[in-house]
Amino acid sequence: MPRKSWENYEPINTKQDWYEVYKLNKNTYAIYEPNQWQEAISYLLIGSERAMLVDTLQGISNLKFVVDQLTELPIIVINTHSHYDHIGSNYQFDTIYGLQNTYTANNARGLSNQELQGNVTPGSIWKNLPKNFSFEFYESKSYKIDKFVKNGDVIDLGNRKIEVILVPGHSPDSIILIDKKNRLMLTGDSFYPAPIYVYSDSSSFQDFFISSQIMFSYRDDVDYLLPGHNETMQSVKFLSELRSATMAIINPTTDFKLIDGNRSYDFGSFKIITKNPLDFGIRQGE
Repeated sequence: MPRKSWENYEPINTKQDWYEVYKLNKNTYAIYEPNQWQEAISYLLIGSERAMLVDTLQGISNLKFVVDQLTELPIIVINTHSHYDHIGSNYQFDTIYGLQNTYTANNARGLSNQELQGNVTPGSIWKNLPKNFSFEFYESKSYKIDKFVKNGDVIDLGNRKIEVILVPGHSPDSIILIDKKNRLMLTGDSFYPAPIYVYSDSSSFQDFFISSQIMFSYRDDVDYLLPGHNETMQSVKFLSELRSATMAIINPTTDFKLIDGNRSYDFGSFKIITKNPLDFGIRQGE
C-alpha cells in the first residue's frame, strides 16, 4: 500500500499520517485511506465560493484537520451513499446535504462501537492506528442532514456546478455526482475497479441494472470516474463496460461462481457480486 497508480498524482503533506492526500487537478483532491481494508476515498471539490467534501470515510482519524489545510472555504458534505465507510466523519462538519428517505435517516443515527470494532482489528488494518484513536470509544457518530437534495439537483460551488443523479442498486440512496466543467463523475460504490457489492439485504440488482444505463448516458459529459475505493481517475470506458456487464448478468447463460452463497461475476478489471438467485424481474432468454 498504497497502490502504484497513486504515484501518478501529486502528494500533499497534511501533517498527519493516517490519510494520504493527492492533488488530482488545481481544484480537486483525493483523500485516501490506504491502511484499512476498505481503502475508501473521499474527494474535495473546490469552487470559487464554497467547497464540497464527497464522503467522509470511517472516522478513524480527524478528517476535518486535513480538509482545513486544503481550503478555507465553507464546506458542504455530501455522501455518495450512507454506508458507514462513507459517513464516519460527517459529524465533524457543519453543513451536510443528503437524500430524504428512511434508509439514509436510519444510517444517520450512527453505529455502535460493537458494530464497528471488526474494522479496526489487526486483520483489517495495515499500520498502527492514529495516536489519539480510542478502540474502546470508536463509533460512527450520528449527524443531521441540513439540506435535502433530489435527483437532478445542481449544487453551485461558485464557478463549478455539481449535478446530483440518483443511482440506487448498491444501496437505496446511492448517487453519482457529475462535474461537467471538469469532466468528472464521482461514482461512489456504483463503480470501482474491484468487486462491486450488490448482494446485501438493502441492495437491488434490478435497480443497479437500470442505474448502470443511467451512468452510461453521461459518457459524453465526462472523461474520468472518481470511485469511492481503491483507485482514482478511472477511464470513462468503464461506463460502457459496466453497462455491458449488467446486461451480461441478466443473460442466464453467463457464467458465475458461487461464493459464500452469492453469485460472483468476473469482468476482468472488476467483479459484480449479486444475490443468488438473481434479483431481477425479467431475464433475457426467458
